[in-house]
Formats: sequence, structure tokens, C-alpha cells
Amino acid sequence: MTRNSEQFRAVFLAALMVLSVFAGTIAFTGTAAADASEIDLGNGNGTQVSAETGSSAEIDATVYDSDGSQGDFIVWVDEDGDGAWDANEPHANKTPGSDASVELTGIDLSGLSTGTYNVSAAENNTNGGLYVGISANKTVQDQLKMVSGTAPSLQSANHYDNDTSSNTDGEVELAFDEDIASVQKLNVSKEDGNTNLTSSVSIDNGRVVATLNDVYTEDLEVTYKVTDTSGNAHSEDQTADVTFAAVTIKETDSENVYKGSTVAVVANNTATDVEITGADDDNDFFRSGSTGTNSQVYVLDTEDREDGDYDIVFAGDESKNASVTVRDLGLGVEIDDLSVTNADDSKIEGTVTANAGDRPVTIELLNSDEDVEKTIGADLTGQAEYEFEFNASDLDTGNYTVLATDNQSGVESESSSIVVSKAGEGKADIGGDSIITEERGDVANVTVTLQNTDTATLAVGSADVGYRANVTVVDDSGDGQVSVLFNTYTATTGVSGDVFEVANSDDTIDSTDFDSQNTVSSLLDSGEYDIQVQSGTDANPDETQGVGTLVLEERATTAVSSWTAPSGTDFADAGEVREEIASNNLTADDSLAFGDVAVHKLEASGLEGAIDAEDDVTSEFFALQTNDVISLSIEQTEAGANRDPYSLILGADNTTVIEDTENDTYYVYFDTNDVNTTARDLEADDGLTANFTVLADEGNLTTDDEQETVEDEYDLVEAEHTLDDPLNVSAMADQKVMGETTVAPGTELNLRVRSTGDTQPSFLKTSTVYVTENNTFSSMFDFSEQEAGDTYEITVRNGPADDQTVEGTVLAGDETETETVTETENGNETATTTEEPTTETATTTEEPTTETATATEETGGEDTETETGTPGFGAVVAVTALLAAALLAVRRD
Repeated sequence: MTRNSEQFRAVFLAALMVLSVFAGTIAFTGTAAADASEIDLGNGNGTQVSAETGSSAEIDATVYDSDGSQGDFIVWVDEDGDGAWDANEPHANKTPGSDASVELTGIDLSGLSTGTYNVSAAENNTNGGLYVGISANKTVQDQLKMVSGTAPSLQSANHYDNDTSSNTDGEVELAFDEDIASVQKLNVSKEDGNTNLTSSVSIDNGRVVATLNDVYTEDLEVTYKVTDTSGNAHSEDQTADVTFAAVTIKETDSENVYKGSTVAVVANNTATDVEITGADDDNDFFRSGSTGTNSQVYVLDTEDREDGDYDIVFAGDESKNASVTVRDLGLGVEIDDLSVTNADDSKIEGTVTANAGDRPVTIELLNSDEDVEKTIGADLTGQAEYEFEFNASDLDTGNYTVLATDNQSGVESESSSIVVSKAGEGKADIGGDSIITEERGDVANVTVTLQNTDTATLAVGSADVGYRANVTVVDDSGDGQVSVLFNTYTATTGVSGDVFEVANSDDTIDSTDFDSQNTVSSLLDSGEYDIQVQSGTDANPDETQGVGTLVLEERATTAVSSWTAPSGTDFADAGEVREEIASNNLTADDSLAFGDVAVHKLEASGLEGAIDAEDDVTSEFFALQTNDVISLSIEQTEAGANRDPYSLILGADNTTVIEDTENDTYYVYFDTNDVNTTARDLEADDGLTANFTVLADEGNLTTDDEQETVEDEYDLVEAEHTLDDPLNVSAMADQKVMGETTVAPGTELNLRVRSTGDTQPSFLKTSTVYVTENNTFSSMFDFSEQEAGDTYEITVRNGPADDQTVEGTVLAGDETETETVTETENGNETATTTEEPTTETATTTEEPTTETATATEETGGEDTETETGTPGFGAVVAVTALLAAALLAVRRD
């Protein structure tokens, strides 16, 4: 540092010290001289006054000088409460005359908001004048209150259940921006505004509470007129929507809420801080807020919240923790048909579903502008669903949606877009082949197609054939067609049952009409019957749109045949019967094992109408037998000496009937163990005759007053399994065990091979097999780990037959060396036998029914048995065997 610099620094520091002393002297002199003693804003010294906020807000003040020093005076609104005047604080200043009081007018208050403020004054009687930061020598606490210069403003309106233990504690809290002095009107009503739901009103500063008679889940609105403490009031009634909170949470509460609902977090005091935190590990939600001025309610919207638990803390006090669990209501809207017309009777139909039932919902039909066209108020059933429909005939063409709202939670769900198009002229026709052929007594299926309509009328017959009937059908399924079933049996006057039905249960019959001049008292004759159809509900022959012909042919009773199925078999329908036939689990047979299921296949046309008169085919079949319309009997073929043949007692309690109407076939089946007879017990080895008859004159199913009869004979045999005894195998893999049985093909059997005697190690082999259509069964077993000479027993079990067991021995396989044993008779060599178990001519041939060689020969002495199994020596062994046989023959000669 240079010498000049050091000199400059010394002068600068000295100047700063002089200025500091001078400034301190000025400040000391200014504050010491101030002696303003009183402040009056118009209501007397130190008394609070009110002023309304606004651009023209101002006030006058009088300040008293106690010592008459007549210095400069200032009065200001101490906005920041620090006891000193700041340049931006409202103020007025004046140098007074000789009076002890100083009048300061027009203090500008336009920058102040509502609230209560201190007012300060100071006097400076020196020539220094006033300055920013001058300290007050007189301050009046809360002397000025700024109030709103307009009518009170509503900040929020919330409806909630203040006490969930009672249904009469619904409240609507109105929070205003300032204190309320009085309420001239407060009506809470539903959206129509016709009914005031308010039972009482209370005021707590700026918080006004309307108590209701109930908790209302639908939208509410409030009409009010109030006056603040400054006398400001609304010039006319005010209206506001009310937010409904489906769930109320108070301190220490724990509640469930459906996602999308609004939750009212209700504190004990206004302006209470509220913190909400996700309680689950993967939920980092946090929200810090407040109920707000003049409100005890914090509103939590769960629309965008994750499912799970949330903790709620009131005023930072965790001892008051509450919790709420957010769940998914699963509200949904499904539309049956997204494309409809505005034709007469056209409807928009669908179903509202949710995860919770017994809840009120509002269902609205919205146009493309989101305007409400139609509304339905409903309650979900206990199954949490509601089926709705809107009439579409009065709708303009365009796109529409259905909005479902859960009233309690406010949760909404909107459907896919529905297209409403202009309806054309309705048209109906006969679908497919217009010529329909059936036998008398059967059910004719007439398909009606529809365009631009869902209603059509079908007429069958005419005056020319002496029969005419009409049926009006509705395509409720929306597929553009209705399959009409015409029962030619019940068309007869006096026969019970519906003449017309629809094949699709979603479609309906609107009405039927029978021409009283053209009815029949017996089964409709064979011949041709006109069919006519047209859209709408009238059957006017002059407006027919589609025509066809129903051809009724003579019916016939064709055959009865006997079939068998495994014990315990039960069929669901004709389709399952056909599947079992295709897989050979249901086979035609003239020999049935006792204990299996007997099946009688009846082939007869014209019975469908009579049997379809009721839903239960079995019951109706036997009802027809009781009423002497048909007869099915199963009788002993030959009773024997001094005996009458017995009959099986069949009925709906032990017999089932399956109808295959497409093939005019009926399957009648029963378990032979479950039926009784009219005389003796049903036993094996009895011959039986099945007789099916359509009786004459009863039900008009026969012609020429002659009954129609068909018969079939079959034997009831003992259920038994048969195996070769002994049944030997080779010590090789893939050894076949095969047997025969009398039980029904398809029966599941169990084969078990178990070691016997001293066989070591012991073994057990099992297999599940099924009886073939040839009444045989077989299975392959692996004996490669066994030794020649091992013994065992083979057991077949299951089905209605008793278990059958035979013995067997493991013979050497082809890897065994050839062993030649010479037989002797009286000391002379007699014969040598060689066996090859693996060849078709060996003793242990795999197919018992194709054995071609004998293992041993009797020579009058000991049997000599030769087993050959050495690879490569087959020819030598064969020649040796032939030579031995020749020598034996020579000796015997």
C-alpha cells in the first residue's frame, strides 16, 4: 500500500466516525421530542372504529399534543405492527398551529385488506422534520378494523353426515369470507328447488351451518341471503351448488370409501391444519392443507388416489390420527346393442353393475353434447346390478352414451358410444328354406327375419285347410331374427301346452291369436299349410311380406334296439349320447351284463310335440305312458314252466329319457341294478324283450285306428372277466396281458400283477384299461427286470363283475442261452423240445387267441423242455428240434 493510500484510508475512517456520531445525535433528538398523547379516529380517544375496504376507503384522525410544542405530527396505520412508520403504511402528517389538537384528514386506506390493525402517532418538534422509521410515542392496539365493503362472499358449501350413528344429522356448512351477523334466508333443496330441507340454522362468526332432516345422496343446492357485521347484505337471493361428501372422517375415525368419492374431513375447530399421507409402502401421497377460515371441513377427493390406506393428522397432533381406506367400487355400464334405430318400440338397453349392492344410482342418457336426454333413478339389487332401458323411438339420429352415477359416492361410469340411426320401413320374411317339412305331431321351426323393426306377426294355416293361428314375436335379442317353434301336437284343441314358443330365450312372444272358426279337435292332418309373415302386430293377409309352406307328413314308429353302457353312466343330452356312440362307450348289443346300464333306442317320428309339451322329457314321456298314448315294456322272454313272464317296473324314479329330435330318436336308459320286476328278482341269464308301442286312438298319433309296435330281444348275462390260466410272460419289456369280459365296452378296469411265492425281489405292476367294442381288454407290462421262474398272480377288477385272478410264471427271454433237456422213458431217450418265447410259435405267445404251438408234449415219462434264447443259433436249434420229433415218432410207431 502506498503512502497516499494510507492517508486516504485514515481520512475516510475519521469521516465515518463523525457521521455516525452526528446521525446518532439526530435520531436521539427526534425520538426524544415526540410527545403525541392521544389518538381519536372518530369514536373517542383509543376506541375501535370500522372502515370498509375498497379504492375509496379513508379515515380521519385527531392527535393531541400534550406539551404544546407544536412540532410536526404524523399518524399511521401500523400495518406490520413494528411500532415505526414505514413509507408504504397508510398515514397523514401535519404541522399544527397553536391548538393542542391536530386534525389529520383523508388517510388513504385503499391498500388495506380486511382485518384489525394498530394505529400509531409521533411528533417531531425539531427542525429536522419527519422521516421514515420514526418511532411511535403513542400506539392504540386494534383501533382500526377493516371490513368488507360488499356483501359476504361464500367460500364453500359442503354436505356431510355429522353423525353416522344417526340418519338425521345431515349438515350443510357454508363458509363465508367474513363474519355473519344475521341470516335472512337459507334454503337447502334438491335440484328442483321445490322443497326446503333445512330444519335449523346456526351462526359461528363466518361459519353458518344448516341442519337437515336426513342425509341426501343426490345433488343439492342452497339459496341464501345473509348480512355481515357491517350491515352489508345481498340485494337478492344467492344460489350455490352443494358438494356432497359420501364419507365423514373425524378425529380417531377409521372409514372405508370407494374411489371417486368425496370425503369430508371434519375438525373440531375452524382453520385447522390437516395432513394426509399414504400409509402403504408403495404409496408416497402427501397433502398438507387446512379447513380454511370459517370452516371446519377439509374436502378430500379420491378420484385420482390409489387404492389403499391413508393416515389423517389434525393440527399436527398424531394422537388424533384418523384413517381412510380407498377401495374400487367397480361401477360399470354395459349396453346390449350399440346400434339401434328410432323405430317404434326401439329401446336402448343395458346393465349397470358394481362391487357393492343395494346402492342408489342415477342413470342418464346423454347426447353428443353431453346434455341429459333421459334420466332413471334406481337402486342396485343385492346382486349389485340393475337392468335399464330407454325408449329410442323419440330420439334424433346421432351418438349417445349412458352415464351411471353412484349417488352415495359420486363415482361415475360412462358407456361406449351408442349409434341411433333413422328407422326405415319395417320388413319381415321367412328365413332360409321357405318350405319346412315335419311329421305330424312334431315341432316345426320357422325362422322369421326382421329389418328396421323388432316386431313381426306370423300366421300359420288358412281357412282352406281348416286351421289358422297367429303369433306376434319380438326380437329382443337384437340379432335380426326370431326362431318360432310351432307345436303341431298341442295345436289340437284341448291338449295342454303352448302352441307357439321361441327357440332363443332372449326373444319373446307378444301375443297369440287362434281363429275360432278354424280350429281342430284332433291332430293336424298331413298336408301343406301356408305360412305368412309381416312386420308389426297385425296379421293382415293383404300386407303379407314373406310367405312359405309347412309340409306335414305322416309319422311312423320305426324301431327299438338294445344298447349297453358302463355301470354308472349318465348322459346330459343327445349331444353327449352321440359322442359316447362315436367313442364306442355306448354300443348296440344283444347281450347285456347284469349291473351295466341298459339303453333302449326308440326310433319314432311325431312324438316331439307331445314330449316337448313339458320341460322335463323323462316325466312327460312316462306321463304319456300313464295316459295311454305310448307304451314301453320290457318283459321276460321265456318264463319257464309254471310261470308267467315278469316285467320290469320302469318310471321317472329309475329311468331317464334323452331326446334327439333332429333324428326322431329317444334313448331310454336305466341301471339294471336299480330296477325291480312284477314277480321275481331280475337275474342274469334271463332273456328280455323290449316292446315300444304307440297306442291307437289316444292322442291321434296313429292312423287307421291301429297301434304301432316295434320289439327287440336281448339276453341279460352274468358280468364276468376271463383270463388264460396260467398266463405266462417272458422276461422282457412290452409283454401283453389280455383277457375277455362280458361287461359293457368303455368300462374302466384295473389290472394288477403281483409277485408270489419266493420271488425276489417282489414286485407290483398296475394298469388302467378300458373294455373295447369287442369285449376284450389288454395292457402292456415290462418284465425285463424279472428272472425266469419268478411267479406272480394277475387280477382284473372293477365294473359290475367280480374280481378274477390267475397265476403266471416268467419264462426266459431271447437273451437266455439255449438249454436242451432230454426226456427218457424206461432209461431210453424219448424227445427233445426247444422253445423260443419271443417267436410267434412260442408257448408265451403275446396274443392268447393266436397260439400256434404247444410248449410241452406228454411221452409217458418226465417232460423235457428246451428253451432257446441265444442270438445267432435259431436255425441250428430248429433243425435239432425237428430231428428229435422225427425220432420220437419212429419209436412210437
